[in-house]
Amino acid sequence: MKDLDRTAIGLDAVWWARRGESPEEVSSRVELPRSATVVVVGAGLTGMSTAVRLAQQGIEPLVIEARRVGSGTSGRTNAKVSLLQGSLVQGIRRAAGAEAASAYVTANREGQAWLLELAQARGVEVQTHTAVTYAVTPSGERKVRDELSAVQAAGLDAQPLVEHDLPFAVRSAISLEDQAQVDPLALVRALREELESLGGRVVEGVRVTGLNWRRPWRLETEAGAVRCERVVLATQTPILDRTLDFARLTGERSYVLAYEADLSRVPHSMSLSLDKRTRSLRTAPATAAGESDLLLVGGNGHTVGARISTRACIDDLDQWAREYLEVGELRWAWSAQDYRAAGAMPRIGPVPGTDEALFVATGYNKWGLTNAPAAAHIITADIMGSPLPYAGAFRGNTSSIRGVADAAKHNARVAAHLAGDRARLALPKDIAHGEGRVTGNPLTPTAVAEVDRGRCAVSAVCTHLGGVLSWNDAEQTWDCPLHASRFTMEGAVIEGPATRPLGRREE
Repeated sequence: MKDLDRTAIGLDAVWWARRGESPEEVSSRVELPRSATVVVVGAGLTGMSTAVRLAQQGIEPLVIEARRVGSGTSGRTNAKVSLLQGSLVQGIRRAAGAEAASAYVTANREGQAWLLELAQARGVEVQTHTAVTYAVTPSGERKVRDELSAVQAAGLDAQPLVEHDLPFAVRSAISLEDQAQVDPLALVRALREELESLGGRVVEGVRVTGLNWRRPWRLETEAGAVRCERVVLATQTPILDRTLDFARLTGERSYVLAYEADLSRVPHSMSLSLDKRTRSLRTAPATAAGESDLLLVGGNGHTVGARISTRACIDDLDQWAREYLEVGELRWAWSAQDYRAAGAMPRIGPVPGTDEALFVATGYNKWGLTNAPAAAHIITADIMGSPLPYAGAFRGNTSSIRGVADAAKHNARVAAHLAGDRARLALPKDIAHGEGRVTGNPLTPTAVAEVDRGRCAVSAVCTHLGGVLSWNDAEQTWDCPLHASRFTMEGAVIEGPATRPLGRREE
């Protein structure tokens, strides 16, 4: 298949490709102000939603983005704006209790309603569909049953589903009517338009590198310092280690393939399986003359930096799609990064010990389209001095027994990587085209890769907390298995808690 012969998929999200744009090309150059009342770090859906909410309350925030508005996971999501979210609500209920599960659903419902109202006011097309959660295995069937019970108890009108539009046998399914799907780049750009109409500012192409922990805040960036009264870290995983959120999060990558399709012959529901190998489906109708209607097929998630072939994840997903669905040519393939929080509940709110002047929003567990606006509501209400009644449930999730256990398990895995990865360094040898390899001595290992654009050697040690990097053969990147920082082959930071590039090396 022609598209699967490509050596990299990282920038091929359909939302960018249809526009003929790249998330690396900064669309505007605005001088960085030296002061602001509130600075929002990160211009994805969380950052832009929070900035708009603040502007609606009379605060003119400054948004600083390392690359381009929507260039992170927000521009790579499959963009289901749904309250039926896999097995997440049952996970929250087990870890934090029924009250927390209800708070989660309430916050996401309010966030969803606000975001869709703004989208429609700004002319963003919103497609309404039924959300479906299903299973084809006995273990998945139990999860579907438990999720139905959990979401109904939390206030959602989900129902068992007997008649479905999936073209294969299903053991169990539930549905929630009137959910939505969108083009996420259109959405984030609508948020930018709204923000700038209210006096807010966005600076692209400037990476934040640190924070002076004396008040007023002095935010350090590659373009100089900015003084401000409050800071909101909207970077998926907070880039400041002193929040300690990196120790509560597991970074995960998952894949999406976009196929040409006759929409009368493929499922229209926004479906998601709860089996061991998850599968996600949604349509993406043509938006301009000459475009094709598409079916988006997602799945095969794994932890960042896992010692597996990421290309094999894509090949497996493609094989499944062609076996079970009436799909045509594969047009685009890409992946996205999300973070799973210990204890399942996202962490949204002020960082302890900062007098409610530093805020984080993280751990959305792949459901950012509703959690992002929910976080915007929670953080804005905190800043305005009127906390929302459900905000306390999001303050921190590792106090529960399940949360402590999850955090301990995650950090044990991190410790195992720290201890073992340096002991398994490869002996120097020839590197095949498209391959990357970590070699050298355990103290200063070197990461060497050779692809179409050349051969390059960089430090194999993550600049965040010293993890030994793994080669991602699908996206031609160096990924850290500890806390999910990612770097280009040449060492530039892509995402994660790292803020400094990898050093160049001689082989």
